[in-house]
Amino acid sequence: MIQPTANPLPAFYARHGVREPLTTRRIRAGRNSEVSYLSNSDGQWILKRYYQHPNDPRDRLGVEFGFLTFLAKAGVRGVPLPLGKDVTLSSALYSFVPGERPVAVGPDLVHQAASFVTSVNLLRESPAARALPAAADACFSVRDHLALATSRAARLAAVLPESDAEVAARDFVSERLVPLCARLEQELEEPQLAEPLPQAARILSPSDFGFHNALLHDGRLSFVDFEYAGWDDPAKLVCDFMCQPEVPVSESQGLQFCEELAAQLPHADAGALRGRVRSLLPVHRIKWCCILLNELRLEGRQQRLHAAGSEPEGLLAAQLGKAKRYFSEHLSPLTQET
Repeated sequence: MIQPTANPLPAFYARHGVREPLTTRRIRAGRNSEVSYLSNSDGQWILKRYYQHPNDPRDRLGVEFGFLTFLAKAGVRGVPLPLGKDVTLSSALYSFVPGERPVAVGPDLVHQAASFVTSVNLLRESPAARALPAAADACFSVRDHLALATSRAARLAAVLPESDAEVAARDFVSERLVPLCARLEQELEEPQLAEPLPQAARILSPSDFGFHNALLHDGRLSFVDFEYAGWDDPAKLVCDFMCQPEVPVSESQGLQFCEELAAQLPHADAGALRGRVRSLLPVHRIKWCCILLNELRLEGRQQRLHAAGSEPEGLLAAQLGKAKRYFSEHLSPLTQET
């Protein structure tokens, strides 16, 4: 008779001072991790169980736990405290951060976001900061930025569709995104294309940074989700802040974020940062269209299932609708210039 496998999580909790019985409920999940809220009479915690696809070598658990450990040792506030991890369980335990995702974005919240990035980069010269890895999909040249968008679009265009929804999504990528990638690549072709960004101009980036990964409580922001954090181009951070579609910012709010970073970041060249953001923003708009269509790829669907537990019917069709609206709002004017 096969004995049921014991749940290893209680022992993991106990090693880090969290005792049973616990009330557990799954909360808003990201695309990559299953996130649960834990509570008992002693307190509240967050458990993240990280998704790892065999074809994806990225260590999301190690990156996030390491980055938050670095911030905790430096006394940076407004982030979860890392309490413990178990690589065999692909899990980590964090302190609970109260708050709700912002609904209305104003200048003060943009200022808080820029100030958080600045506070992280005041630590950039420390040995611990220097030991941190490059961010996921880090871009250290214009060519890197282009490759990030073109490779995503190419992977989606190469999918062999098995349903009408997949045919429609693949055709949208092939007919709209791939040609625009090629055009932008031609326009950005210049002697500086492969020139590396100097180390002094790079930043410690939270990555995937925006109000979709923020919690607002009593007027103060906290930030979560550092699975992709590390050294990167500040222009990529600004572009992602302006591009993310879940809690969108206006053009003026994106410019405010860029200007505040340019004024506050150590070693920042304000003119160079503005110019790179202006040139590269359409490239990252294409990238975000592709991100909206991640479910077209098998790995994307598997990540969603891990994080959310189930796949809503019609999800890909809904995501295609979002991608088309995003393209129409942000990229259609570029296609009409030809």
